[in-house]
Amino acid sequence: MKKLMTILCVFSLVAVFGCATSKNDCPVYVANPNCKLLSFMTGSEPDGCNGIKWETQLSTLQGMKHTRTDPSHGGIEFYVREGDAFKLENGKKLMIQYGFVREKFYVGLISIRQPEEFNVLKEAVFKKFGVGAKPFTNREEYLWVGKNVVMGLKYDENLKFGDYYMRSESMVKKTAQK
Repeated sequence: MKKLMTILCVFSLVAVFGCATSKNDCPVYVANPNCKLLSFMTGSEPDGCNGIKWETQLSTLQGMKHTRTDPSHGGIEFYVREGDAFKLENGKKLMIQYGFVREKFYVGLISIRQPEEFNVLKEAVFKKFGVGAKPFTNREEYLWVGKNVVMGLKYDENLKFGDYYMRSESMVKKTAQK
């Protein structure tokens, strides 16, 4: 019996200390009970991204360079446009990736690596579109849902990575039907 108790104690200690992680390894996000679905400020819902209208044919655009393929939504082909960038108010330029599904423009995406970039970008986005819904109380994430556009802005302090995207909901529906 003593041997069994020793084995159980050792196993318990190994389980507790072996499975324990620091809070930075696997954060737990707390749902915001006061979160309400929010749309864009009146008249600010985008009809595209950086001058490219939703569902524009890739072949009609100049200077597009393929960067990667994302298998979601039937395959999103991402491109960057020569000389194109999103300029923050502090003068820093961020690369914009344009995603196409079946050769039609679907999503605009900006990746963020620094918390300072996120804060400047967040301020600019809030100024242009209004404050988005905040689904988690302990995470920098905001969502906007319009008639044809879903937009998100988030930054993960643990990963030191964030993104800002806007995508066409009509393209999501069309992709899902096929």
